[in-house]
Amino acid sequence: MSTGDEKRPEEVSGARRLFDLFLLVAVLNAAIWVLLTRGPQLLSAARLLRSGIFPCGSPITYSIGGIDQRFGLSAEELGSALAEAAAVWNRAAGREVFRAGPSGAGLAVNMVYDRRQEALDKLRGMGLKTDRSIAAYKSLKAAYDELSAGLDLRQSSLEARLAEYRKREAEYNATVARYNRRGFASPQQRRRLDSARSELESDFALIKSEEGAVNSDIDTLNAMATTINQLIVELNLDVEQYNREGSAMGVYEEGHYRVDKALPAIDIYKYSDHDQLVRLLAHELGHALGLEHVPGMESLMSPVNSGSGLVLYPDDLAELDRACTSPLLRSRRQAPPPQAPALHAPAEGPERPS
Repeated sequence: MSTGDEKRPEEVSGARRLFDLFLLVAVLNAAIWVLLTRGPQLLSAARLLRSGIFPCGSPITYSIGGIDQRFGLSAEELGSALAEAAAVWNRAAGREVFRAGPSGAGLAVNMVYDRRQEALDKLRGMGLKTDRSIAAYKSLKAAYDELSAGLDLRQSSLEARLAEYRKREAEYNATVARYNRRGFASPQQRRRLDSARSELESDFALIKSEEGAVNSDIDTLNAMATTINQLIVELNLDVEQYNREGSAMGVYEEGHYRVDKALPAIDIYKYSDHDQLVRLLAHELGHALGLEHVPGMESLMSPVNSGSGLVLYPDDLAELDRACTSPLLRSRRQAPPPQAPALHAPAEGPERPS
């Protein structure tokens, strides 16, 4: 016998349908929110996963990201350099592995200005050679040594002048304070104070001018040291680098391929001319395609950008073949060949009695 509290089957079915509808709407809303907020990252992650399974199977779309105005480089110039760099790999692969896309699509290429480019621009503005050559290295080293030789003496002289100025300034302030406590100063005393203040102001202006010149020379030395250190590595010179505070030692990256939150990007830090930019872009596009560094110093994928031109050397092509081979085939190539079973002579039976 049923009670009044029991629900009829049609009521239970209606409530369940209402709950299912509510759950479906909640799931759809969550999916829409994820697509709106994480859509580009999800699409990029899917592309990276696909390229990992099927490398070079579909073109990588690239686009122009941010360009710092201090490079003096237009979007059209960067786009032209990118097209030349992409063509290097498209020709070598025998198919389109890179394709230009609209702004913000796929692999973003950015021009990032920092002290490395600032050092080059400063030296070029002074008429100094900064190209990758022994002549440029020797010229910069000679200019560095000449400027550095007199800088220490100038800094010591400046510090002595500043100490003397502060001593005279303290004496002047003490005299003014004494007259203020006394409440009066004679006309002759006032003239001496005015003369002393005028001399202090003139000396201070000269000290600030010399201080600015010394700081400018320090900046120039730092720029020279940064560029010289890079040339030492690029030219493979067996000499010590300049370890100056404010300068960069070792090999600094001219460019960098990175993946941040599933979004790939290339950051370029150095720009001297069109040919250098195209070669650097081609190197970083190689990393985006999955290539690693190769040992040849003249190769495009060398860890140190010491070569010239856009010719792909045998180790570049071998690395391209490796990067564009699927992981499954790659593992089969690397697997050792099966060993044939060893053949053994049949065992001899027991000796028979003679």
